[in-house]
Amino acid sequence: MSFGDQASLFPDGPNGLHLPELWLQQEGPEADVVVSTRMRLARNVEGFHFKSRFKEGESERLEAYLREVLLEAEPRFRYHSMPALSSTEREVMFERHLVSREHVGDEQPRGVAFAPDGRTSVMVNEEDHLRIQAFAPGFDLESVDQRVNALDDDVAGRVRYCFDARFGYRTSCPTNTGTGLRTSVMMHLPALALRPAGNTKGRDRDLVRMRNAAEELGLTVRGLFGESSRAEGDFFQISNQVTLGRSPAQTLQDVRELVKLVVEWERSNREAHLRDDPGRLDDHVWRAWGLLTHARRLSSSEALSHLSALRLGAQLDIFHEVRTPVIQSLMVNLRPAHLQLRAERELEPDERDELRARLIRDALGSSTR
Repeated sequence: MSFGDQASLFPDGPNGLHLPELWLQQEGPEADVVVSTRMRLARNVEGFHFKSRFKEGESERLEAYLREVLLEAEPRFRYHSMPALSSTEREVMFERHLVSREHVGDEQPRGVAFAPDGRTSVMVNEEDHLRIQAFAPGFDLESVDQRVNALDDDVAGRVRYCFDARFGYRTSCPTNTGTGLRTSVMMHLPALALRPAGNTKGRDRDLVRMRNAAEELGLTVRGLFGESSRAEGDFFQISNQVTLGRSPAQTLQDVRELVKLVVEWERSNREAHLRDDPGRLDDHVWRAWGLLTHARRLSSSEALSHLSALRLGAQLDIFHEVRTPVIQSLMVNLRPAHLQLRAERELEPDERDELRARLIRDALGSSTR
């Protein structure tokens, strides 16, 4: 099975759903530790109420207006009205980080636009009228900054944003007022999370140190899917909390400073594990390989945990049976909604676990041939 051909994995849905390319199959700067970089801008349009104060029919008018604006600003975009998609298709969008959890479950008219390469997306009628996002593999603040601001400028040339000369961009939530900028870096930190043999406090100490360093810079550490999510598979997101009174340049500098520090800590811990107890690290990686290539049922969290160990092994050259892009593709494609979209029906939890285990066995087996 090839996980590079998205069309063969997921047929178009009944509403003509077209999934973007999975850019996580590529690697970027600092790819051994940094999985991806994301930048998001919150914007609202003058002439319309904030979402919490929409009048009757206003959300429909705004969505139709912004759909036209976005497709004019970026003709390559594909646009989907969220209510027209099935619940599974909406969940797939969430699992690819194209939309937020709130955008999936909301009942109001809303939409999502995204580029075919999956590196840019825009949520319409989420908490704010527009949530403009750009993504890149690895640690690449410059690339996402350039692309998200270019699209923001294109849209601003067609609409008038809610802007205050004193406070900056006006948003539904005060925590986004000012720049409206949220910068997030997804990091894989298995060595920080792996306690040294005989040390029951190592994990907590290192993770607390990371969170303390983040707080000092006005940043926060979250889980795989952002706010309120858990750090599954030792994946953590570092992002800014402050948008008012802090320039975009300063925000990027703060994020850059902390990410570089955490990258150093993670690499140092990996070297320490290899030096002090290489057999334990080998066992951690190869045990995961054994379970993934032989298990008959695997939950999402269990699969992600073992794939995390394989990613560590691939980055440390402990084994060469599978490449990192294949692992990262599996991490996305084997989440619950992706499996159901592939099966073209709702699956019971046990059915998903069995299908996930079989697809992993097939993918890892084919990677060795």
